[in-house]
Amino acid sequence: MKLRIMFRGTLTLAFLWGMIYAVVMGLIAIAYYVGDFTIALGMSSFVLLPIVITVGIVILQFLISPWLLDLSFRWLYKMSWIDPMQLPPHLAQFVSDQSQLHNISIKKVGMIHDQMPTALTYGRFKKNARIVISDGILNLLTPEEQIGVVGHEMGHIAHRDFLFMTIAAAVPMILYVFYIFSRAFLRGAGRSRGGDSKAAGYIAVAAVATMVISYILYIISQFLVLFLSRVREYYADRFAGEETKNPKGLSTALVKIAYGMVQTQAAYATTANDKNVDRRARTQEYRRLGFSNATRSLNIFDIKAANNLVMSAYAQTTVGEVDSEMVVKAAAWDLESPWAGFLELQSTHPLAAKRLLALDDLSEEMGKKRAFPLLGQDMIKETLWDEFLVDLFLKYIAPALIIILPGAGALTFLYGNTMQSWLGIAGGFGLAALIWIWRIRVQYPRLDPDLPLISIMGAVTDVSDDGYAEASPLRGKPIRLQGTIIGRGTPGYYFSEDVVLQDPSGIITLDYNPVFGFMRFITALFRIEKLIGSQVDIIGWYRRTPRPLVMIKRLESRTQTFRSNKDIASWILVGLLVIAAIVCVFMGIPI
Repeated sequence: MKLRIMFRGTLTLAFLWGMIYAVVMGLIAIAYYVGDFTIALGMSSFVLLPIVITVGIVILQFLISPWLLDLSFRWLYKMSWIDPMQLPPHLAQFVSDQSQLHNISIKKVGMIHDQMPTALTYGRFKKNARIVISDGILNLLTPEEQIGVVGHEMGHIAHRDFLFMTIAAAVPMILYVFYIFSRAFLRGAGRSRGGDSKAAGYIAVAAVATMVISYILYIISQFLVLFLSRVREYYADRFAGEETKNPKGLSTALVKIAYGMVQTQAAYATTANDKNVDRRARTQEYRRLGFSNATRSLNIFDIKAANNLVMSAYAQTTVGEVDSEMVVKAAAWDLESPWAGFLELQSTHPLAAKRLLALDDLSEEMGKKRAFPLLGQDMIKETLWDEFLVDLFLKYIAPALIIILPGAGALTFLYGNTMQSWLGIAGGFGLAALIWIWRIRVQYPRLDPDLPLISIMGAVTDVSDDGYAEASPLRGKPIRLQGTIIGRGTPGYYFSEDVVLQDPSGIITLDYNPVFGFMRFITALFRIEKLIGSQVDIIGWYRRTPRPLVMIKRLESRTQTFRSNKDIASWILVGLLVIAAIVCVFMGIPI
């Protein structure tokens, strides 16, 4: 397993830089083919400049970013530096032992005096790395779990991930600069049409190829860098499990950190939205939230993934035990829904459940008990691939068909008479309307007035047939919840029309989507503030992305009622398509 992780990382990095090599050599070859050796030599200079500029920027960023992070943490989190020997004895000893074993020098450790469970590392090389942990880590986790977390961070240092990821991240930047340079060259050539420079014409041909190819490779490279980041997280997890001889410590720590992150953010949201709190304190909470999101790629756990592992998977008992059965059910969507893997492509961290499964596999390799024995077994009884393929079609292809189908209908009778063409267009509009009705039925299924009340965790951990596990970014599942509105969807942001609901089992974002977009602005400014702190009853559609959310249909408190009629807007579109079909039919009928 370890060799496989290393091989994936090395191969991905080599492939990334192979893209740069392919673009450079391809441009030189094109220039040589359409010109001569002199033109090819000139093209070498043309492609060298973007590389030099980008590498210079990357090196500068690599050199100053640790210093900038030092300032940011000290300003936003009041971080203080301590000697590693001032850590709790079990952590001090672990850091000392690992430093000697792996030739690491940890001269200082950043302590953030905050209950948000945070652990991260940054720096340049193994000799000047920083480890940062928060009071939340020390207060929430057991000593074994604390060692697992610090072991993960030391794994990043031992594997030189700062340097490794910097080298990888340079590739998309270089490819994008190629795109910018090529586009600028073409624009310049278009403005200066005078002269008869044969060489410039040849280079322009290569510039067109550069612009198209480099942009395509830029998109691909972005996903490859994210994949590489996820591979390095697995590698650091494995390092922690092997060095501590206790993979379970990191597994349970990740679950508790997920819970602690979400609960602390909920508290931040409450403070940031409370008008009775001093404005300076509210602003400080909002900044801390923003910074925690901005640095989530550095953290041991992505805050968005924390929402995915889901709120109350950590049982709130006096001894702080992790409820294994609850975790397994909450993680089922991560492991079994094709949407989870599709959405993971855009993440710097692996899905939480996959990390837990990898750590459990390591425990088994080491002859130890798995932390979550049922994790990895099929919890959702039916396959979700059919729903996934339907959702992909309806979400990404169906909108384009509204334009494509009428056009295709007209082309079908391109060589026929006018009447046939109009009937073909009418058929296209009619078929588009039917597809859109199908989309509405999947996206906004009928809401039963007697819909039973369910808890947030009841929905998140449901693995029954035709249950909430089928939910996706498109597919909605009818749901009714009760709880308290504790803040805005984006804490402290006064233009956020979404809100966060809390019930005894956890928290979830409520998505407000009015028919008319300007209503978002009005609602955010004049209605949301009065809603915070209110007990509400909500009926709507449960959706699943890397975090669970509910799209509001009706939200009722003692003082006001919200209605979100986005489904009505979809029906209006169907009506317009039907009207267009009818008009085209009449246009095609001879009078």
